[in-house]
Amino acid sequence: MEWNLDPIFEYNMNPEEILSYKLGLLWMALADQIFPDYKHFSNFPKKGDPRKSNLFKYCYKLSRETKGLIPEKDYKLYIAAQLQMLKSIEIGNTHPLISPVCLVGDKAWIRWKVWKRKYDNIGKSKNLEEAGLAKTNFEEVKKELDKTKKFLDTKFGILSEETFILKCKEIERNIALGTISGFYAALCPWVTKYCKLGDFDLAFFKNVDDQTLEYFKKIFNQ
Repeated sequence: MEWNLDPIFEYNMNPEEILSYKLGLLWMALADQIFPDYKHFSNFPKKGDPRKSNLFKYCYKLSRETKGLIPEKDYKLYIAAQLQMLKSIEIGNTHPLISPVCLVGDKAWIRWKVWKRKYDNIGKSKNLEEAGLAKTNFEEVKKELDKTKKFLDTKFGILSEETFILKCKEIERNIALGTISGFYAALCPWVTKYCKLGDFDLAFFKNVDDQTLEYFKKIFNQ
């Protein structure tokens, strides 16, 4: 993709607008890279003021929502995270609508925190696609399951199915916050049966090996 910076000068953009425009360029480049066969409609217009486009509006909102929360150097990771999480979702043989609306809001922030934790755990790979989709190894998941076991034991004691049902709302909230690992949520049959996680997709966490499945059953007895 050719990075056209001319509109920055042509439309005399202020610093916030410059950042938003650059975020839009990042979106376009990464969307093409991660979804090469997808027909992307959310791009900047080839002519005219890019600030009038939906892409710019969402990127501007992103920059306002995350000001002081994300270092500018990490926005590439943030946008890659949203796209990779969308890529992990399949509806039939297709993926959901790929739109910059996924960049903003509380759910976007949760997706970012989940993805960033995984990215950090595998050593901050320079390959963004590998960082998003790399198959999780046993030791990595074991650490997350152990932390979740400690949290659940401290919070609820021995967690029976009956207790789980009673505390389901609190468990849902902690899954969304990341206090309870997404790996636990993906592997736990009680989560599947009783919890309502909305748009929080668990496909990202289901790619585990048999050793991990056996370990889950051993420590949680579910």
